[in-house]
Amino acid sequence: MKFIKVTQRLLFVTTVAIATLNMSGCFYNQKELGKIGDETESVGIVSVTSDYIDLNLKNANFVLIDTRTDEEFNGWVIDENINGGHISGAINLAFNLLDGLSKEELKEMLTKNGLSPEKNIVVYSNYGKESLKVYNVLKEAGYENIANYEGGMKEWSSVNPLKIEKLKYYEKLLYPQWVKDLTEGEKIAHYDGREYIIVHVDYQKEEEYKKGHIKGAIYIDTNELESLPLWNVVSDEKIKNLLSAAGITKDKMIIIYSDEPMASGRLAHVLMYAGVEDVRIINSNIKGLISAGLTLEQGSNEWVPDDDFGGNIPMHPEYTINLQQAKKLIENPNGRLVAVVSWDEYVGANNGGYSYFTEKGRIPGSVFGHGGSDGYHSEDFVDSDGTMRDYTQIQKMWQEWGIKPENESSFFCATGWRGALAFFDAYLMGWENVSVYDGGFYEWIQDPNNQIETGDPRVN
Repeated sequence: MKFIKVTQRLLFVTTVAIATLNMSGCFYNQKELGKIGDETESVGIVSVTSDYIDLNLKNANFVLIDTRTDEEFNGWVIDENINGGHISGAINLAFNLLDGLSKEELKEMLTKNGLSPEKNIVVYSNYGKESLKVYNVLKEAGYENIANYEGGMKEWSSVNPLKIEKLKYYEKLLYPQWVKDLTEGEKIAHYDGREYIIVHVDYQKEEEYKKGHIKGAIYIDTNELESLPLWNVVSDEKIKNLLSAAGITKDKMIIIYSDEPMASGRLAHVLMYAGVEDVRIINSNIKGLISAGLTLEQGSNEWVPDDDFGGNIPMHPEYTINLQQAKKLIENPNGRLVAVVSWDEYVGANNGGYSYFTEKGRIPGSVFGHGGSDGYHSEDFVDSDGTMRDYTQIQKMWQEWGIKPENESSFFCATGWRGALAFFDAYLMGWENVSVYDGGFYEWIQDPNNQIETGDPRVN
């Protein structure tokens, strides 16, 4: 591990429970750790102090990895002895995302998260032991400059309580155990007792819903939300009729889940546009729900209509912009029309795999917001286990393209799904001036007078 000795020495300790860690054969030693520099030291398993982390957090060659669950990282209090949230500057990479990966898959995962072997990496968990699983994976992958923060979040919560960050609206991104406790009538955090509706949403997957869904959940097909010819969101009147039929009102808590996070994002955006005050998404796929102990029920639950939405729809028209507004946004120095697409779509190498149009390229002036491998995937926003990607990583990839919280940003893709998911992520982060350009690239190309750009704009 690369370190330089400084006048103020920072003590590190080593782990000696070789049998417990299943690390027989490793060499354990004690070294003094200071600020990262040029001096190279070869060590075994190393444990650093909170002072060492605090000293190096702003170092560009330093990476701090929170190996705990999404919910703990985002802000939920799971252990009453530990504050919710994460150490400022940390990224989230839970062990379950690395477990069982092939060498190539692991390399791709580490690269995606900005982890190169030359980086100086520290891993941590709540009490210091759980993080050693990720430590071991990285060591086996050839990473040498690694240390473990043995004090973990338990220690950091007591010594550095002001240096903890949270996802601003983390309570809108639910975890399975919370939902399980809700459906079983347990007392839970961030719930005021209001009436709630759980919605399983997807595209033409009602038969899958019937095979197993959360107790009491109703099914909404995305065909109820959008229509031909452009796959835009249906009219305000049709939204009103849909919500009335489903019993959704502005003051009920609406909990959404799906095996396809983009479908959840699509419904969440429509509900927020309509004016539903408390919209939440379950941060899990069906497999994760089952693993958390939720007993799924079969069959269908009937909608219970409610004609009194509680206000005129839309109550938040600012969450959606049209074609003319999108054009104005491009001309606004503070505006960002964000293309939530694959890189190949953005530069015009292909059209994302869509069957109903052949045009390739992007809306001129739009900035790259990342997406996934094609028009039907969103790997840049969703991890392999179906949970939302670490929001700090999303912020970083947006910042590279000048997309920041202070901008007026509208997210789009071809027909709305990916743009809506990115919108919800930005909302969770507390970004206030965000929307979805629902028409997207598909609407743009309907007018031959609208130009299309290709290539990398940073080069042209």
